[in-house]
Amino acid sequence: MNPATVMSLFLAAACAVSAAHAQQYPRRPVTLVVPFPPGAATDAFARVISRRMGEVLGQQFVVMNRDGAAGIIGTELVARATPDGYTLLWGTSSGMAIMPALKTRLPFDPQRDFAPVSLGAKLAYVLVVHPSVPANSVKELITLAKARPGKLNFASAGTGGAPHLAGELFNTMAGINIMHIPYRGTALFATDLVAGQVDLAFASPVTTLPFTRNARLKPLGVTVTTRLDVYPDVPTVAEAGLPGYELTQWYAMLAPAHTPQDIVGILNGAMRKALDDADVKRRLTSEGGLPAPTSPEGLMTFIRNETATYEKIIKSAGIKTE
Repeated sequence: MNPATVMSLFLAAACAVSAAHAQQYPRRPVTLVVPFPPGAATDAFARVISRRMGEVLGQQFVVMNRDGAAGIIGTELVARATPDGYTLLWGTSSGMAIMPALKTRLPFDPQRDFAPVSLGAKLAYVLVVHPSVPANSVKELITLAKARPGKLNFASAGTGGAPHLAGELFNTMAGINIMHIPYRGTALFATDLVAGQVDLAFASPVTTLPFTRNARLKPLGVTVTTRLDVYPDVPTVAEAGLPGYELTQWYAMLAPAHTPQDIVGILNGAMRKALDDADVKRRLTSEGGLPAPTSPEGLMTFIRNETATYEKIIKSAGIKTE
């Protein structure tokens, strides 16, 4: 038997094994690790999407909340897990892109230690201002900030988080200087914002809706490129005066590196079907989320691009963390 024939037989056998492997997966429940506590959008989105994926694949997806160290503990757990498709990560922009951009020392490499499955959803932020701020649009806010350099301020739940970076990107693109005031948590800054102790913030729709409905806060724009179902009359920041502006919190599914590509493909297909489900879409959009499926390769490119974007924002704003 000549070498070419031997190689052909070997490749055929390998393909047959891979196909058989794919047909058998999943044979038992799949664990999806959420590296944050239950209750917030991160957890809620993971549960609604993975539940539908379980229905598509005929196996239960069990969400396991492994909180600690700003998401690092749960993320590392998956990075070190057996790459067989039964332990997956619900990754976030914080762990996959922001912390690497901040040069945080991590016990894992987001681009080396994971096999990307698909981007799941993007969560928009809403630019809201206190009624005492004399601006009723993004353009008016920019004009006001230019007239009062360093006098306006914006709150966030902490230095280096996505809402903080949303404000710094706004500063950079508009050529203004709105001062950042970090808080220890969303509830704390929301209380001060509604009380008029701070001027504005970039916050999730879940946080802002109770206050914009009764006019205790004014919504000026959303940070995605399309308007939100929960804020149909509020323009995007880009269309309202700052072309090209976009910054979101996002969630993605990843597996440990070296997970077989056939399993990654099965998971990607199931996630696409889940994100196309009417009930899943309704749940996501009701909380300001936007379904955003990608190919595995598309997710890896997205993570690289997001990391580079955050690095630019961090460098421009001179952000440093301890």
